[in-house]
Amino acid sequence: MEKYHDEEITLSDILRILKRRKNWIIGITFLTICVTFVYLLYFAKPVYEITAVIKLPRGASSQIALSPQLSFLGVSQSPALTEQMEIMKSRRVLISVVNDLKLTEYFSKKSKDEVSQESVVSALLKNVVNVSSVKDTSLIKLTVSLDDREMAYKIARSIIDNYIRVARELNKDENTYLLEFVERQLPTVERELTEIENKLLNFQKTKSILPSEELNALIRKFYDLDGKIVEAQLNYQNLQSQLSVLKQNISQLKGMIKILEYVPDSAKLQELRKRLLDLQIRYNTLELQYTENSPEMRQIEQQISVVQQMINEEISRILSSQFETEDPILRGYYLQLINLQTNLEVSKSHISSLEQVRIQLEKELQKFPDLQREYATLLRDYNLKQQTYTLLRSRREELRLSTAGMSFNVPIVLDEPYLPEKPAKPNKRLILAVAFVLGVFLGILIAFLREAFDERIRDEHDVLKTIGEEPLLYQPSKDRKKDLEALKHIVVQTLNLTSAEPSYVHLLVSSTNSSWKAPIIERMAELLSKAGKKVVLVDLDGNSKLSPISKETKVLSFDGELLLFSLDENLRKISKDESQENTIVILSAPTFTSVETKVLSNHANQTVLVLKANDSKKSDLVYAMKNLKNPKFILVKEKSKNKL
Repeated sequence: MEKYHDEEITLSDILRILKRRKNWIIGITFLTICVTFVYLLYFAKPVYEITAVIKLPRGASSQIALSPQLSFLGVSQSPALTEQMEIMKSRRVLISVVNDLKLTEYFSKKSKDEVSQESVVSALLKNVVNVSSVKDTSLIKLTVSLDDREMAYKIARSIIDNYIRVARELNKDENTYLLEFVERQLPTVERELTEIENKLLNFQKTKSILPSEELNALIRKFYDLDGKIVEAQLNYQNLQSQLSVLKQNISQLKGMIKILEYVPDSAKLQELRKRLLDLQIRYNTLELQYTENSPEMRQIEQQISVVQQMINEEISRILSSQFETEDPILRGYYLQLINLQTNLEVSKSHISSLEQVRIQLEKELQKFPDLQREYATLLRDYNLKQQTYTLLRSRREELRLSTAGMSFNVPIVLDEPYLPEKPAKPNKRLILAVAFVLGVFLGILIAFLREAFDERIRDEHDVLKTIGEEPLLYQPSKDRKKDLEALKHIVVQTLNLTSAEPSYVHLLVSSTNSSWKAPIIERMAELLSKAGKKVVLVDLDGNSKLSPISKETKVLSFDGELLLFSLDENLRKISKDESQENTIVILSAPTFTSVETKVLSNHANQTVLVLKANDSKKSDLVYAMKNLKNPKFILVKEKSKNKL
């Protein structure tokens, strides 16, 4: 007979497994909750979260809206927003935070081991600092998570301050750079002006002098020339500021910074610089004698314009060989770079030419007497400082007005960080809820695994699933009458008492030991005796310890001495001696897996396999179906016993 195996698992099977293994599920769930509770109570450290919300600068906010093309490609965050978030997490910001708060020493004490600045920065980025965007806004949310509430607040505050400082620097334009230069120069110029003014007053008090018309004319030339030099120097500084802004704008483009630091040079460019300088010296010299509309001045202006164009072309040729200009963005930066470099060359040459003219005026001043020369020098220096001071103050006010709106380009802290009263982590209720769900899941998983690898027979359903037929269920009772009543239908069905053919020899075997099998055999014999049958109990395994129930019951025991080669002869002798009307021979055979049991099964009219719930194995059923003759199964199932 082939092994019956039902591959399909139904809902009723699942519910039966869960009901059968409910103690495992409850136990594992309870154990998981207990372990989680102990962890939360003794091991889990409270983690405080300090949060702050920052509004991006106006320039970045205007770029937040994504184009349809970027949205179509799946880009959910604008480049400007991402850029500001990366700035906040940059090493430039975090290293300043580490140094300001001495976090290297703090984490060294905490871990009781030396840590480096780089490891602290990495730890901040990985475990402490989190920067995210607020959906569909230009707001950035900063979260600092740490088990030290005070230090977490300090870190959040320091990150915000350093980020705003860096953002302020990155948002500078050329006017801001120039304003900083002017404000640095003003105190120095003011101090020098005061000193030269005191010297001039002291000279006028101590010495009497009447300057000549020629000296006054020379002083006026110095005055005009010095004013032009100051203007030229401020213009040159303005060009340098524009170059700094250009560097800032293209700082993230590969290789461009090196190109900006590179000063174009060639033999032809050097020659053009020399020609430009000569022309500007001539122009500035003639300017002291002629008006701007004079033919001589116009002619030199035209020559200067031609040389400037040639310088522009040469610089363009040199820079074009340094990087590709196919990209439209790079092309725009490339053109700005050429113009700036050209203007810087012209401005530098202009300053040099004015200084050359000033040297010529210095030579003219040497022709005058010492007293007049000293007076002219003091007056010239005074006029120069006064012009410089007046021009710087005027330019400072202009630049302040032009940079008044720069505050809008600085990030604004919308929600300041604050000290929370309670830790944000761990969320004990949530973790316990998750532990409960996890415990139930693990319990169910282990229940199904135990069911899959459990070879024991638990109930009649296991027998049905294994061999495809239900066993005869016998539930022992302490009440003898009820117990005998329960065995009646089993005796009738197993021993075929209603069959027309006589049944002289029956075989009763056990799948495990015989200690619990003997009471069942004796009670079956008692029922048969009361039914008017003569019963012969043959104990072939020698361990059943069967006793006669009545005079109609005879017990034969071989105490395990029945050998395999004498089975047939002894069995025939027993059958011959005991065969008569109303006589039933019941053989209590050894364990059914033995060779003797298999041989005896071939001579018996009926083979009965007694199984015990939670002790017998499913493999026993499969073996019995294959090797025993017409097996029938009795499943002994005790009501009060419930094993996992």
